Amino acid sequence: MGAIYLVRHGQASFGSSRYDRLSEIGRLQGSRLGHYWREKGLHIDRWVTGSLERQVDTAALALEAMGLATDVAQEPRFNEFDHVRLTAALLPRLAEHDALIQDYLAARVDRLAVFQRVFEKVVTAWTDQDWGGVVESWPDFSARVNAALDSVIESAESGTNVAIVTSGGPITAMLERLLSLSPAYAFQMNWSIANASITKIQFSQQGGRRSLGYFNQYHYLQQGADRTLVTLR
Repeated sequence: MGAIYLVRHGQASFGSSRYDRLSEIGRLQGSRLGHYWREKGLHIDRWVTGSLERQVDTAALALEAMGLATDVAQEPRFNEFDHVRLTAALLPRLAEHDALIQDYLAARVDRLAVFQRVFEKVVTAWTDQDWGGVVESWPDFSARVNAALDSVIESAESGTNVAIVTSGGPITAMLERLLSLSPAYAFQMNWSIANASITKIQFSQQGGRRSLGYFNQYHYLQQGADRTLVTLR
């Protein structure tokens, strides 16, 4: 069987004007991934990323740590959904009936402290309703991500190991289909996906078999009791 190793990118620069750039911790996470795979002796036959800076740079740092100069293919269909546009479009509508979001928009609460709660409300509304083309719909997002995954698997030779460096949303969409989950259950898994974590999907070209090998593996980022490199955002 072949294997797809889904890697969530390293920590981005949350709260800065250049969110897409890796933070210093994110850069360390990318390098640690490469060292881990090198020590493990894992051979990756093909590397694919989305076209976002944080995805591309995570792969580059991992390859550098592995001492490799492998070509990396970019596939924009593995890009994350636009969370900035999504929140900007939905928050005013949700605020009509939600006191927390009203307070968030009016800056009456610590916006950083409540961001995750607010964002979960946005995602729930996004996946539950059709917003009439205001933003990319969840079904459209899931379809484009899974079409990209299908393309990678269909072009892979038997026994191939492929690394796909992407984001939490695309990994969620793949798990939704692979495990026949509702969007709500899929996103319950999403909230625990660590930066630079690895999720393994095994596949066989015969019969189109696909199965989950493991999910959200990030033990290699921990050094004893030090969890500095374990981040969720």
